[in-house]
Amino acid sequence: MIGPAFDAMAYRLIAGKRARAAAAWPADQQLLATAAGPLCARDSGGTLPPLVIAVASPCVIAHYDALYDELRRNFRVIVFDMPGFGFSVPRARDRHRLADGSAVIAALLEALDLRDVTLACASINGLYAIAASERLADRLARLVLVQTPDCRNMKAWFARVTQRIMRTPGAGQYVNFISRRRFPPVWYRIAVADRTRHAAFTDPAREALEAGGCYCFASFVQGMGETREDDPLLRVPADLPVTVVWGARDRTHQRTDAASVQNHCPQAEIIRFDAVGHYPDLEAPEAFAALLRERAPTSTS
Repeated sequence: MIGPAFDAMAYRLIAGKRARAAAAWPADQQLLATAAGPLCARDSGGTLPPLVIAVASPCVIAHYDALYDELRRNFRVIVFDMPGFGFSVPRARDRHRLADGSAVIAALLEALDLRDVTLACASINGLYAIAASERLADRLARLVLVQTPDCRNMKAWFARVTQRIMRTPGAGQYVNFISRRRFPPVWYRIAVADRTRHAAFTDPAREALEAGGCYCFASFVQGMGETREDDPLLRVPADLPVTVVWGARDRTHQRTDAASVQNHCPQAEIIRFDAVGHYPDLEAPEAFAALLRERAPTSTS
């Protein structure tokens, strides 16, 4: 627990920055009390069918503004930061294991008492969503996974894209914290297909970090390292529709088998966005929004 404890202490020390940043949040963004701790969420409200989107780090809620505005006509859109990322501050008990991540998603849906939810999660958040799906079977209408392979492929991907130090408890968290501002520009240059958009991705991430935002990537990696490929949580109810969206120009996933996710959800349809990279939902928000309106059975015009 030394790593998560370091995260909690380090980000507690810059709480003043976050408090000042919160004063400038949109009126529909707030810290939501849940059983998993306070989660930063932007919620369009209303009675439309709910669409819940977990932010994919190092992105922050602001990255989803275009998608949020596009979809709020059809859904009650809720975009939230997972603990240890964006403005959801980590607790010392947050270990980012499969059960922990799935419990966070469940806690959000339960705190808001949401039903008929379209749940959209990317990368490791997608595995958390899979792990939460059985517990949330009576709340979910559809699961939308973005750039999410099966657990074996995900662990192999982490091994390829992360430095060894990030897998070392304590030391990894320290290096992660002191170098957190350097990561977004490097990552987006690799992961985002259109080079002209690298700054548009980098700037919101850096602004959030400067304002006290969190980026507990080392803890994320270490939690993933504890996940067993045969974990019984990694299965989706057979009657839950699943759509998987894959950015074909993601250089970090060139060796990843996108279809492997069907090991956890055989019913999944896989849709490739050929012109985009690691963030098909953010690199092609209009196409992603159109897909959600078409696939989500509870959406309205």
